Amino acid sequence: MGGTTLLSADYKAPGGKLLRVRLREADGRIESAKISGDFFLIPEDSLPKLEMMLEDVPLREKELKLLVDRFFRGTSAQGLGVAPEDFVKAILAAKPGETGS
Repeated sequence: MGGTTLLSADYKAPGGKLLRVRLREADGRIESAKISGDFFLIPEDSLPKLEMMLEDVPLREKELKLLVDRFFRGTSAQGLGVAPEDFVKAILAAKPGETGS
């Protein structure tokens, strides 16, 4: 049982937008997440909601896809220049040994 690990990744979405992910991870679960970059989410207050929803989620593709899909459906948020799968890929890119591809 280790402590908290700080993870980060810079991911370029196919449209060229950058997603920068900073995570605190412990025992394979996200403790906290901060997402920034040169993209926009509408409404503007939706990004902090996504970051909060990521807390305590396993750092695994299946769970992340479900959560991100639920977030976009539940909040009616729209990404300008980024798609929901870009968030999943960016988060997974922060995981050691992953590329986000």
